[in-house]
Amino acid sequence: MPVRSRTFLIAIILFPLLAGCALQPAVTGSPPVPTAPAAATPILDAGDKWSLWTEGTQLRGANIYQRRIFPDLDGTEFMGPGPFGPPYAQEDFDRLAVLGANYVNLSIAGLYPVEPPYVLDEQAQANLDRLLAMAANADLFAVITFRTGPGRSEFAIIAGPDSDWLPEEYYINTVWEDPEAQDAWIEMWRTTAERYRDNPVVVGYDLMCEPNANALFDLWEPSEFYAGYGGTTYDWNELHPRIVAAIREVDPLTPILVGGDGYSVPEWLPYIITSGD
Repeated sequence: MPVRSRTFLIAIILFPLLAGCALQPAVTGSPPVPTAPAAATPILDAGDKWSLWTEGTQLRGANIYQRRIFPDLDGTEFMGPGPFGPPYAQEDFDRLAVLGANYVNLSIAGLYPVEPPYVLDEQAQANLDRLLAMAANADLFAVITFRTGPGRSEFAIIAGPDSDWLPEEYYINTVWEDPEAQDAWIEMWRTTAERYRDNPVVVGYDLMCEPNANALFDLWEPSEFYAGYGGTTYDWNELHPRIVAAIREVDPLTPILVGGDGYSVPEWLPYIITSGD
């Protein structure tokens, strides 16, 4: 395999259909699944996954979103029975394939919990196994995107520390100032890559959905943020190369996607420092 970069830089606007981190999930009562057969997604060797990203536009599909359900906050119906929601069924993936998709972005909870102890969350792993199995059954490729993980809750993305509707304890965004949480985020991805490196469905690892350390300081101009916090633990450029290095220790081939800080909007893309991968 020729020597070349295996890490992609992403901005949300570049993938409005394929790689958004919080599009609407499938809903009940949707139209019946058409009966036309879907084109089969070819089984790729690990080294061939690169071609899906470099040889023209080949991946087409949608993003699905899941998070852990909190009964005290969500009730028992809003997001489904849990432990993760909204729920998805095989028919949702099949319908996507019939409509012409060959790819799904799994924007989901990470395999390690938000709060210590930072160890494997077997429920999260089983959930990811199930989603990947449904994608495979529907002949879809998949990218794994972790919304949450050590030191970062779902509500660090969709809310803020002063949100009047959210109880304070649900907002956790300490990953940017906690070295232990950052180390655990790295280990979470090492564990993930080791488990899924040989899965022919998995064609990418998206390291964090919408990094947003800037939100802690209400700074929305990248030049202003990096002037004050570049080179610190708040700098995503200090963390993502360490995650990439850990992945490459166990998986040298699967493509890696890295979004910029500032919720990965395009204005922040030029500020990403590549890892050399």
